[in-house]
Amino acid sequence: MAITVQMQFESAVTEMYQDAFVGSSIENGVTIITFDLRQHDFHQALGTPARLCWRKESYHVDVHELSTFHNPIQYRFIVAQGSYLHDQNERVYFTPDIQGVSTSQHMSKSIIRLACYLAVVCGVSLRHIALLFSVLFLIPITKSSIKRWIDDIGSNLPTPEQMLRYLLALTPVTECHIDGYYPLGTDHCVMVVKDEHDRILMTHGVASENGDDARQFLQRLKDRGLKVTAAFSDYSQSFTEAIKVVFPHARFQADHFHTVKNIWGHLKQSLLSYRRKIKAKGEEKNRCTCHKTGQNVMEVALEPPQKARQFICGGKASHCRTGKRGHRVCAQLPQYYPATGEYL
Repeated sequence: MAITVQMQFESAVTEMYQDAFVGSSIENGVTIITFDLRQHDFHQALGTPARLCWRKESYHVDVHELSTFHNPIQYRFIVAQGSYLHDQNERVYFTPDIQGVSTSQHMSKSIIRLACYLAVVCGVSLRHIALLFSVLFLIPITKSSIKRWIDDIGSNLPTPEQMLRYLLALTPVTECHIDGYYPLGTDHCVMVVKDEHDRILMTHGVASENGDDARQFLQRLKDRGLKVTAAFSDYSQSFTEAIKVVFPHARFQADHFHTVKNIWGHLKQSLLSYRRKIKAKGEEKNRCTCHKTGQNVMEVALEPPQKARQFICGGKASHCRTGKRGHRVCAQLPQYYPATGEYL
């Protein structure tokens, strides 16, 4: 028996076009969410209060969306050419611009952002990203498409200098942290400078952690308005020397990672040293006790019977002058020294 299960679905696109939503359906195993853009209010976007007219001929655009369901999800936008009368009674024609999706790629902006994030920030290969989308979200994506998305987004980004000026104007910076990273699959170094707010101010790719490259990189930041009173880094000589040259009045300190690493290193050495001392002290104590016990037992075995009575009292360990350990040994003496048996 087939049953119907209803589930709620919400996204940036559904919030944006909630007045144009007309229904949903399942076609060939794909969940279709339909929007009729002729019902959407375009007056504010067009800047006119005039009545909008639509042509009878319409077409639809299908766009993939991230799906948490068993079936993939697609948006279906019903679009038609519209027109309205201008203030001078001139008819103006327009075609609605669909927001929140890419009509050229037939993908939602969330899919494009996730793919670029996995590639740029997480370092996932393009082939593995395409595999993840096909298996998890049932969305067919090619490596060339992901590469094109990254290039398109990167072409619209501001330059590193513009981003630095924007970040400095947004929140003042008084501390910086410089470090070098070697991205997976490459043999070159990427120098990264962060501020005390954990924001990446700028990056710079170099062949290796060279002192001249680090100094030029920091000087470049200083020339563009970065003024700090404290600088953090590891114990790399190239970074420490560069900080002293570019920011001579800044207070230098090891970064948090290396500070904690040094603290744990000293604690580990202290713990090992303490354990060695305790172990040596215990071994020395055991050696002294065993030596003294053995000496007392031998005295009992070699002394004449009259004197042996002064060491062994009634066969009780509490009265034995050789101690508890010595008494256990003395109890075995009659087997080897029969003359002592009558006194134990």
